[in-house]
Amino acid sequence: MGIPHRLRHQVRPVGCAQEAARPIHRRAWLLCPRPEAAGRARRRARTFLERRRMDQYTIDQVLLLVSELVTNAVEHARPPIVLHVQIGPRRIRVEVTDSGPARREAAWAASCGPDERGRGLRIIDEVATAHGEGHAHHRTLHWADLTTAA
Repeated sequence: MGIPHRLRHQVRPVGCAQEAARPIHRRAWLLCPRPEAAGRARRRARTFLERRRMDQYTIDQVLLLVSELVTNAVEHARPPIVLHVQIGPRRIRVEVTDSGPARREAAWAASCGPDERGRGLRIIDEVATAHGEGHAHHRTLHWADLTTAA
């Protein structure tokens, strides 16, 4: 099963896109496509954000986005999976790139019941200012933005 249509979703516009698009700090991590990848990604992102003196509320919001985007890639996509976090003057962008839809879901994901799935997009909708996906050079990119104070 490939990447579900739930992340092929609307893109909500964000104000001052030109200015907000310039990252001040950025970091990327290669992730193993295993169930523990989301936890490792959260720990790495937390350290990165804490070193940039982000407030706890913002860190928690970013970690929700990291968790949902990484989990989706591990469940539905082919490696390599890479997490990117970019901090700009007015936004934080979380991106996950992968090699496109997997031929089948990961075994542990396929064993989950229906009540354990399908909440990711709702969480991203609630937390993110904007989100979407893109495709280039045999890679898929899922991203979510969080607006921050100037």
